[in-house]
Amino acid sequence: MNVVRVDLLSGIGFIDHGFFGRTGGESTGSFESLNVGLNRGDNDELVLRNREKVAAYFGVDLQDLVILNQKHGGDVHVIDNCNIEKYKFQNVEEALDNEGDAIITNQKGLLIGVNTADCAPILLCDKDAKYVAAIHAGWRGVVGKIIENTIEKMRGLGCENIVAAVGPCIQKKCFEVSHDFTDVVDEKYLSISEWKILFDMQLFVLDKLLQNGVGSVSKLDVDTFGNDSYFSYRRQAGKTGLQFSGIVIRGDKVL
Repeated sequence: MNVVRVDLLSGIGFIDHGFFGRTGGESTGSFESLNVGLNRGDNDELVLRNREKVAAYFGVDLQDLVILNQKHGGDVHVIDNCNIEKYKFQNVEEALDNEGDAIITNQKGLLIGVNTADCAPILLCDKDAKYVAAIHAGWRGVVGKIIENTIEKMRGLGCENIVAAVGPCIQKKCFEVSHDFTDVVDEKYLSISEWKILFDMQLFVLDKLLQNGVGSVSKLDVDTFGNDSYFSYRRQAGKTGLQFSGIVIRGDKVL
């Protein structure tokens, strides 16, 4: 499996994290190979086996891996000791019932994460309050305040020293958008020429994190569109799997 870490999070001793590529799984065709996205046309059994591989990489069981049914919205789920059983994996149907685009938790041994295929995965941690979070940040979700909502909820839980890492996503040189985009985001994130408009989603995400008080932000300059080792919704014309990015607070079952 292709797994990348960032020093900013690796230096925090009580967590583990990783941004995965598409290799090392069992799916085939356009989903080859480590597709962890359910309800996309892949075989559910293969997807679950891929999720088991991801969970095992962190030393946890499949039931302790939480990925929401992502909707490009602003909904944030906080998982604590009172509601954790609702989120532990039981079956595909129940997993798809939990809809949202960000997860926050302080539960040891619970691997939380997001699926992406050009959108930006964001992993966060507050090393003092000992909370972690994962955000699925597509441009619609960012416009819908998924970053602001997550940070606000973390602050409400006592997090005052948040750091974040932004994982592999589509880079500006490959992200052509329509003229309507000038009404959606500030022009500082757009390169406008006579022939096309390019959108810098990574900068858009980084700025949102910093504007909302995240103390330190790291980024991986990996272009999912231009790198076959990653799924890309745009490169594969929507017929693609999803790669995983996740973070876990070390517990008894975590290596």
